[in-house]
Amino acid sequence: MKDEKIYYQGSKGSYSESVLLEMFPESELLSCKTFQEVSVNTSNNGYGLLPIENSLVGTVIEAYESLIEHNLEIFLEIKKKINHALIGLAGTQKQDLKKVISHPQALQQCSKYLNNLDVELQPVFDTAGGVLSLLNNKSEEVGAIAGEHFANDDRFTIIEKNISNHEENYTRFFLTGKKQPTITVDKNLRSAILVAQDEPGSLLKALTVFDVLKLNLTKLESRPILGSPWEYKFYVDYQNSDEKIDQLLKDNLGQVAKEFKILGEYGSINL
Repeated sequence: MKDEKIYYQGSKGSYSESVLLEMFPESELLSCKTFQEVSVNTSNNGYGLLPIENSLVGTVIEAYESLIEHNLEIFLEIKKKINHALIGLAGTQKQDLKKVISHPQALQQCSKYLNNLDVELQPVFDTAGGVLSLLNNKSEEVGAIAGEHFANDDRFTIIEKNISNHEENYTRFFLTGKKQPTITVDKNLRSAILVAQDEPGSLLKALTVFDVLKLNLTKLESRPILGSPWEYKFYVDYQNSDEKIDQLLKDNLGQVAKEFKILGEYGSINL
């Protein structure tokens, strides 16, 4: 991946950037404001990194939908432990705070801690950007939630560490794109979209196909289909490394489901 462009959502210092710096230090990392911007740029050239699911609050719908909308392929799953901290300008004390800002996902992941603070909560477009914006506010009444790595920056102070709702806080990231990257990893995972027929027992028939082929489903989540009220698609993850089995799955589901599309054949790396 040397010299390849990789787009990510957030500012320098974000969790997404930290993943890329660890995984692809020789790539050209390009910051975007939104997940949609990441996927639009990725569909034109290079690759994109999207946070897809968090172990505490679930699927990042906007990110998942952006990769589907732009017909991007999933090439790699990266799992990273998330260590949220409450951060302020140097010298800030917790009792000084009247407002806390961060990305909506981070605010959700720290909701129990924040409920015990008598502060206003304000969502912003990314965690690291929220911390950096404190330099413009120059107020000790505003704090931000982001990674503990900001402890290395003497402009800021870590007011409190480990503020997630649970210490086992992990995020899944997908590396996406249009062309196969040069990554050596066992491709034993699949993600797909399933749309069942609008008739009784159709979802059961579709799931029976996975059972017959002895495929282990690891995710099944329903989402409304835009423009089709009360119709649903399903995000599906399953374990498989045999392309012949994938083809059998497609053929059999083609007889009982309205749509089935594999979004990626990929492996996983833990950071």
